[in-house]
This record gives sequence, C-alpha cells and structure tokens, in this order.
Amino acid sequence: MWLSQLNKKQDTLKKGRRYEDIACQYLKKKHYHIIEKNYRTRLGEIDVICSLANELVFVEVKGGKKTPEPFLRVHQQKLLRLERTMRHYLHHDERDWEYIRLDVISISEPDLKIKHFKDVLGY
Repeated sequence: MWLSQLNKKQDTLKKGRRYEDIACQYLKKKHYHIIEKNYRTRLGEIDVICSLANELVFVEVKGGKKTPEPFLRVHQQKLLRLERTMRHYLHHDERDWEYIRLDVISISEPDLKIKHFKDVLGY
C-alpha cells in the first residue's frame, strides 16, 4: 500500500510539472519573462514567478479534468498561503516593481484549454 501511495504522488507531481510547462509556454508566447519555477519556502510554493514589463507576476497553475474546472481548486486557504509566500519572496527581492499581482492559470483536459485569471487578489 505504501508503494502505491508513493507512485500516485509521483504521478501527481509529473502531471503538475506538465501543466506548469504548458503554462510557461503560454506565458512566453504572451511575452512574459519566466524568472523562477517552483519557488518553495516553509510557507508554501509558487508555481511560476514571471514578469511583464515592470510588473511582477506570481502564477498558480491548476490542471485537470474539465468538470469541475481546475481553477475551482484555488480556495481561500490556498490564496492566503500563496500571499504569505509572495511576501516572503518580495522580502528577499531587491527590485522595485511597478505592480505586483497573483494570476491563476487553469488548464483543462483533454483539450488543454487554458484560462488565465489575472490579478485574483485584486490589490
């Protein structure tokens, strides 16, 4: 049983990396510059950190079946964890950004349709 749980976790991580790669390709096509992937702290993880002009953009990537939509898995507790992790990153980043935001990219199977929700925290 322990081995099957490990295999399931590895499958989930592979899928997550695949969705993150798709999201990065999408962002690059939209002229974003990828700064970092999978930024981790004890506070949480941010899937992608990128910039567009002088805006710093943190991106949470969700992928999966069309029903329910993957972006629906970004709940209030997740947003709070992301916000704390963003603050940690900003504390250690010396650049002066014009605007900072959190986006969510949702990728649905089987057609890999991308939905990009910008500035989900709205401040």
